[in-house]
Amino acid sequence: MKIFNICLLTAMVAVGLVSCDHDDITPNDSNTALSPEEIAKRNNEEIVNDNPSAGADWKVVKSSDEKSDDDIIVKINTGSVYQTMEGFGASDCWLGEFVGKNYTDKDKMAKLLFSQDTLEDGSLTGIGLSMWRVNLGGGTAEQGADSKLEDVTRRAECYLNGNDYDWTKCAGQQYFMTEAKKYGVEKMLLFSNTPLVRWTKNGLGFSASGANANLNEENYADFAGYMADVAKHFTDNGIKIDYISPVNEPQYNWEGGQEGSGWQNSEITKLVKALDEKLGDQKTEIIIPETAKWTATYSETYENRSNQIQEFFGDGENSVKDLKHVHKVIGAHSYWEDRNWTDLEQIRSNAAFEAEGYGIGLWQTEWSMLDEYAATDNYPGLADAKYIDNALYLSRVIYSDLVWGNVSSWSYWTVWGQERWSQKNRFYLIKLGADVSDYKDDYTEDLTVNNNWAANVNLYVLGNYSRFIRPDYKRVDLDCGADKSFIGTAFISPDSKTLVAVYTNLTDKKIRVQPKLTGYEGYNKVLRFVTDESKKLERSNMSDDKVVIPAKSVTTIVYCK
Repeated sequence: MKIFNICLLTAMVAVGLVSCDHDDITPNDSNTALSPEEIAKRNNEEIVNDNPSAGADWKVVKSSDEKSDDDIIVKINTGSVYQTMEGFGASDCWLGEFVGKNYTDKDKMAKLLFSQDTLEDGSLTGIGLSMWRVNLGGGTAEQGADSKLEDVTRRAECYLNGNDYDWTKCAGQQYFMTEAKKYGVEKMLLFSNTPLVRWTKNGLGFSASGANANLNEENYADFAGYMADVAKHFTDNGIKIDYISPVNEPQYNWEGGQEGSGWQNSEITKLVKALDEKLGDQKTEIIIPETAKWTATYSETYENRSNQIQEFFGDGENSVKDLKHVHKVIGAHSYWEDRNWTDLEQIRSNAAFEAEGYGIGLWQTEWSMLDEYAATDNYPGLADAKYIDNALYLSRVIYSDLVWGNVSSWSYWTVWGQERWSQKNRFYLIKLGADVSDYKDDYTEDLTVNNNWAANVNLYVLGNYSRFIRPDYKRVDLDCGADKSFIGTAFISPDSKTLVAVYTNLTDKKIRVQPKLTGYEGYNKVLRFVTDESKKLERSNMSDDKVVIPAKSVTTIVYCK
């Protein structure tokens, strides 16, 4: 299906499995792409017919005219290859249901999250997420106040109504699933925080079972069958469910506040075996176990709830490595073990080493800035931080997970959030509330109804990765020296015609990058996309490859043959 041409091939760069010199975009078999008319109607803007000879006036920035404070030689070797990427994503918890159902501008937010389009002025319409994580609720919303969850936004619906399925439930979440599909998001994942309340030991969505699963022994097959049925329903109706994550942060006991349950390793194995059987001939795969910390993947940090690489992919009694539907990765969260460069490097390197020994990969499936971070290593501390400082911290965590953790998928925790208690932008990509002014605490109690919203710099920093590093791109070696105040990663497209480098400049200096490329010669286009305090993936078409990286920025450089 022919979709549209792209000026200087920017949109082509952003779509996986597409080379820089092709004019057509062919959608992934699992997705239905939009027609040009549908795209134009959706955006209410003119999508570019992007051949430079078609009359578009593209400004080229002469690299030598840009001033810099320092020069760095960066060595990129495309012959030294690491992990193959599966996707960059985010989660619809907890407000996705209410935004998708009640907010007037939900279509604009969907475009920001999912679109891979390029406008006539060269700007990008969205960050092109390639994975969407959808909360599979436990039915606490139907319980209302009896759920004992005071915050209504932490209650979630389920699709089982008595003995029958009600597919009108979770309407807001389904809206964003549909939009993700239309925009060409490659991977869809359902994740569960709790078994359905009808099957829990205490009849609630949070646990009173301590370190054990809040699931009746006789209901493992029921819960597994429910998850398989939901995946089949959406897949049969055009939204392919690629993955199911049946447990979340099993190291915690989840004794209140939101849906959740602890799980013993043996209980996870029992549930995964049941789910594998219930999935039958479905193509959906199982992701486990979304550990609360990286250390839980390879060490005994929680009794009978740790060492999970060895437990699930070794030869012991809890092994699930030979099950048909188990994806050969361990999912983990980057919370807590991210406060200094030593932890960022050593803990992730340990996890990657352990995973390699068992022949599996790693995914980072949730992160946001949970703690009030103190001043450290080019970070001023939360009290003095601007939005860009927290966004740069986000980028350093992504960098660390990619380079030392060798993760093949990276997801932000939650898209929508509220700014309060001087938390700034720690917990959201898109800010909601009655007042969404910069650095403005807002204590709007009811975020379930239509409110103001504002995209934050976090969204665009994530986009510096997600928009350009597409599924099946491979990470290659990038060396810019030992100084961690300037870091970078590089990725090559499957056809080896597009090279993407993402730099994080934590300094107050403008740094000129002089690339020394091995195994990638003959490129003729260089594009730069800058996110800083004032720029949002701002594009420049460069005259050559000696590109200046602005101070305190995350900058993506795209080289095209």
